[in-house]
Amino acid sequence: MTEHAPARTVTETGTALLDAVEAHLLRFTAFPDEAAAVAVALWVAHTHLLDCFESTPRLAFLSLEPGSGKTRALTSIGSLVPQARSVSGTNTAALIRAISGPGDRPTVLLDDVDNLARSKSTASEELRGLINAGHRRTGHVLRCVGVGRDRSVQTIPVYFALAIAGTSDLPDPIMSRSIVVRMRRANTPAFESRHPEADGHALRKRLATWADTVRDKLNDTWPELPDGINDRQADVWEPLLAVADAAGGHWPARARAACVQLVNAAAANSPTCQAR
Repeated sequence: MTEHAPARTVTETGTALLDAVEAHLLRFTAFPDEAAAVAVALWVAHTHLLDCFESTPRLAFLSLEPGSGKTRALTSIGSLVPQARSVSGTNTAALIRAISGPGDRPTVLLDDVDNLARSKSTASEELRGLINAGHRRTGHVLRCVGVGRDRSVQTIPVYFALAIAGTSDLPDPIMSRSIVVRMRRANTPAFESRHPEADGHALRKRLATWADTVRDKLNDTWPELPDGINDRQADVWEPLLAVADAAGGHWPARARAACVQLVNAAAANSPTCQAR
């Protein structure tokens, strides 16, 4: 009797997987340029490896143009990230409960955030503070819990991945923690009008499987940064560059080119630079 060799498990390469993620995104969203598509694909992948990094960048789809695809962009990544929680309007207490409750940490997709930028209410201030605190793995908030005199102060971890869509620029502390994609209305529909969830869910499973193969390698890794990228910009981009390095192939070079382009674009659009 002929003995058959045991079947080998073929591990998918990160290069091919990120190529597939980018191609999927481009089917449904008209990004303003290649750098944006590269950044969003890397951001999606990093959500499956959140605890490997000291920080998680906020992903901000911003545009004053109606029909520019901001909400579509959120929808496109929704089936690719772990435990997607799509929200249009929320409050601090509800968001804290969502990101710190039992079970897997959700990836929050927050649409229509214009009041977040404009409102000076206490509620909006608290929500902005939560978004800022949740950028870092060490982020916590303090909450008073209990009833009557039986109350105590509880420290709650609030590290979570967040993508945002809105028409207005966000407050500076959030903008500085964000990868900003300036969406534009496409002249022609360069994407499919419907979004097959099954394709996205299949890619999400592949991302989760690949993430498990590189998790140990990425724990507390410090990727090489392009010249001029430091401080808060480094906090924002280090997770994405680490993912690109783990994927290999053309992704490390593409990631660094996208980093420089988007950081420079964000600086050119900042009120400080415009005032000079």
